[in-house]
Amino acid sequence: MALIENANVDRPIETSGYYRLTGDKKIAKVLRDCHSTVISNGTELEKYIEKYCPLPIYKTEWTHISPKTGKVGKQKYKVPNTTPTLSDVFEKYHNAENCFFPKIKISREELKSHGVDLKNKKNIELDGVWIYNNIIYVTEIKDGSNFDSKKTDGEIIMFKKIKPIFESLNYQINIVLWNIEDIDDNELGSLESAEYAINGSDFSKIFELPFDEINEERAQDQKSNVEHLINQMREIINEYETNN
Repeated sequence: MALIENANVDRPIETSGYYRLTGDKKIAKVLRDCHSTVISNGTELEKYIEKYCPLPIYKTEWTHISPKTGKVGKQKYKVPNTTPTLSDVFEKYHNAENCFFPKIKISREELKSHGVDLKNKKNIELDGVWIYNNIIYVTEIKDGSNFDSKKTDGEIIMFKKIKPIFESLNYQINIVLWNIEDIDDNELGSLESAEYAINGSDFSKIFELPFDEINEERAQDQKSNVEHLINQMREIINEYETNN
């Protein structure tokens, strides 16, 4: 899991809804840090999936070498011609290459060339496109059992938009609810979205991902999170008892 102590929300705590709820800066910070960390767990899960993926991976490469000066610095720069495109996905599919594209963006221009009008958005971003055994798997990954209603509606709209792009190919769209056991217990909020749902265990079997090993490694941070929370709560309680 992501570490609560690494939460770095760059906004004054006084603007937090948790501060309005409690009126206490320290309590509000602990609650906000927990909230932020839960959200970041989704990104962390994607990194673990990429780490344990047994397939060739195609993604944007980065460098600390400035393209202008040739010097190494702290800033990161995209390596030219490494960002995967929809054309790359089609090429690998037609070449029958099993592979994985993490976090692929499909630009408005690419979509328009396939007859899809994105209107007000610049691109569509997917949590992963897999090509395996001559099937394209378009995925959205969730570290839990649900999206909020607005998020779910957005995903369904996105899936409908990209369908024409893949309809002539052998493809499958999945909302991956990583930690749910019985997929029928999902909280997606609509029958339409539930049609795309698959749990992490079954999803992992398709691509030979070590589901249990990923979960075990992620769980190692739970002890640190508990210790951090207890230490923070002790400080809050001691200060409260001293002042009251």
